[in-house]
Amino acid sequence: MQRLGWTVAVACLVGPAWGSAGQEAPVAPPPPVVEGPSPKAESPADTEITLDKATQVAVGMGVQGPIGVAASFRVLHGLGADVREEDGRVKAVCALPIPHCAQGFTFQADAGSGGGKLSLGVGARARVEDEDFHGTVGVGLKASLVRTWGSPFGTEPDLTYLGPELDLSIIRIDLTLGVLWRVSGRAGSSALFSWGIGFGL
Repeated sequence: MQRLGWTVAVACLVGPAWGSAGQEAPVAPPPPVVEGPSPKAESPADTEITLDKATQVAVGMGVQGPIGVAASFRVLHGLGADVREEDGRVKAVCALPIPHCAQGFTFQADAGSGGGKLSLGVGARARVEDEDFHGTVGVGLKASLVRTWGSPFGTEPDLTYLGPELDLSIIRIDLTLGVLWRVSGRAGSSALFSWGIGFGL
């Protein structure tokens, strides 16, 4: 009887162990994956563009050959573009005699100590307001008619010259280079280089 009791006791202890060894342990399910919000694609900065006819008027002072110390008055008429972005703005005028530029043109009048000048031509000018640059840039090509008086540079008074000139401008500094031929009068140089450096006001 005592031996039977030990046999039953051992069977009760070993039985559950054998039963659990014969069965595979349940596999825990994988933890749920929580997806965070997907990053939003960065949208490009909004750009606002306005096109319309525009006229820019500017005045300046400078020194020019041959007309000496001079004041200038300039008109730029054509197609204007106003481009606005989050970090900057550009206002430009295209002055070309074509439909896309509203049949534009440039006109300039200069009066100095040594003569006067009238100019008609084409060009473009832009005012830039950006983090890296603030100021104006421009380029122009014009035909200029010069009449000398007083004490002109490099020639004599009472002469008339005609020729092409190239204008370049950056920030408020204007540069002019060209060639003029005498079309009226007999004294002084028959041809001369025109030049100028000025400051816009």
